[in-house]
Amino acid sequence: MTQSSKEQLVAAYKAGGEALAKAVLGLSEAELLHHRLPEKWSVKQIAVHLADAELAVSFRVRNILSEKDPAIQPFEQDNWTDSLNYEALDLAAALERFRLLRTANSELLERIGDAEWERTGAHPENGLITLEQLIAGQINHLQGHLDQIQASIEDYRSR
Repeated sequence: MTQSSKEQLVAAYKAGGEALAKAVLGLSEAELLHHRLPEKWSVKQIAVHLADAELAVSFRVRNILSEKDPAIQPFEQDNWTDSLNYEALDLAAALERFRLLRTANSELLERIGDAEWERTGAHPENGLITLEQLIAGQINHLQGHLDQIQASIEDYRSR
């Protein structure tokens, strides 16, 4: 991985902390709680999910950097959303948690060398994944959810 590509990857990852906050800025409570379809998450559920997923990523990054091919424990996101009642949680706190975790992880990632980016973790469904793949996946994960947020807002406003 070149220094330039490493810097771009970390910058894109870190920028996600602000991108999520910007995506929900100024939304009404009705927009935040709107479900496009009964099985789709609300904007608020998506934001809280991203904060919780970042907790898992934080642990995964540290495990990959400190252990040899550690097991990457998946989690059932729908169970978390329902069991932890995401719609009742504080959105501002979730957004701040997400931003802080992205910042903390980025500071760690900025300091590692090329060899660390190639370290791997063992995911039960996806096999061995590198740290680079994990971070790139998180960038894509956020973008997918930002697209869902935008679709939910558009759906709410079109009714």
